Amino acid sequence: MPGAVTDRARQIAGPAVLALDADISAVHRLHRLTAALPTLSESRAMAEDAFIDRIEAMARDARQLGINLLLSPTADVVAKDNPWLAGRTLGDDIPDVSRLVAAYVRGLKRAGVGSTLKHFPGNPVITGLPASQDARVPLTMQELLPYLAPFKAGIDAGADAVFMSPAIFDAVTPPQSGSISPDLIRLLREDLSFTGLVITCDLDHRSTLGSRSLDDVVVEALIAGADLLLVSQAAVPHLDRLARTIERAVEDGRLPLARLQAASAAIDRVSS
Repeated sequence: MPGAVTDRARQIAGPAVLALDADISAVHRLHRLTAALPTLSESRAMAEDAFIDRIEAMARDARQLGINLLLSPTADVVAKDNPWLAGRTLGDDIPDVSRLVAAYVRGLKRAGVGSTLKHFPGNPVITGLPASQDARVPLTMQELLPYLAPFKAGIDAGADAVFMSPAIFDAVTPPQSGSISPDLIRLLREDLSFTGLVITCDLDHRSTLGSRSLDDVVVEALIAGADLLLVSQAAVPHLDRLARTIERAVEDGRLPLARLQAASAAIDRVSS
């Protein structure tokens, strides 16, 4: 029965963000459960209206399954050496990727499903795999700026969420992961005028966690301005402890209650 699993999740949890990937060139979790996504070559050759129609058809089926947010489209543009995202993006031409990202967002919006741009602020080059290595994006802020264009196009088209990169960015001082960087979240909010949901990548990824405890990192992410915190399956047994850590951070004044309330409100807007 379509939507049975997601209906049960909502019976247990109440209003919830039920999200997964639906990428054209990478992970598509709803493969064979929805109308097919176009291939990358088809996407590039299609008229924009036809592309939007294909995305809308997939998203309407996803909606029927109870999904209210897709962790797509990928707005990264790979420039060169990239062991993490090579072959997993919408292309290497910034204007063309910007066009497809905006159209993808519009297709989801027409179907009533939320969209997520990833992985901000873009990872044109990277030195390794963020999940298991100290992977860095060794670019200056000036070098990164052109790669913001697809994110801006998606935001202007009405993207609901932005997914932060787990990589360490040398463009900020001190260099740190996008998921916990107040400077990069401020760039997203102020320079790109994004007002929606900010999602971290898995906070227990090596590039984000470093030598710190996960307890410290979840608080850092909220203070930096992230709203929805992701962790890997390995951290699931520790969720109760992490929730108590956040409560204590509010109680001792490290995490303003207003910041936590703003994060909760941003999640509620997507889950409604």
